[in-house]
Amino acid sequence: MGRAGATVMPPTSVTSRQGGFTLLELIVGLTVGAILLSAIYTTFVGVSQTQRRVESVLDRTATWRFVTETLRLDLARVKRTSAFKGNVEGFEVEFFQGIEETPVTVHYVWEDARLTRTAGEAILAVEMPEGFQQPAFSYRSDLNWVDSADTLPRAVELRIATPRGALSRAFALEFDAGVKSASGERPG
Repeated sequence: MGRAGATVMPPTSVTSRQGGFTLLELIVGLTVGAILLSAIYTTFVGVSQTQRRVESVLDRTATWRFVTETLRLDLARVKRTSAFKGNVEGFEVEFFQGIEETPVTVHYVWEDARLTRTAGEAILAVEMPEGFQQPAFSYRSDLNWVDSADTLPRAVELRIATPRGALSRAFALEFDAGVKSASGERPG
């Protein structure tokens, strides 16, 4: 009898015998991939934390700028004849608005970390960012800074302690009664 029922297998080449990966190659590949993914994850987490810190600083800065700009604009409308009364918690001053220069009394009051501005019937309350503390006003009379004033001072200063305890941007809002105001940093 012959070999009629048997099939002959074609010869195999070296490349066709190694069609897959060995276990060692898979382990090395997975290890390299895990190291790369760990590096990417660590970078992503670091960037996310940095972004949160930057947003927090920008938030604090924007709030502080808004408060000081509002104060500066109000003090620009003060005249030499304006009534004034102030202490560390706040002050009350008369300013003039519009072409007719209608007198308006504006109150600034600190309550914890909230500054409330009342001008006529308009009320504006601004919360300072978390960690800011000990807000206080002071007033320049002649060459001295004092905690209270019953007459129109030469300047008004707003101080706030940062979370680290240092003064945060102490601006003196200078004005010459009857003339537009200018603001600047109080020399340390």
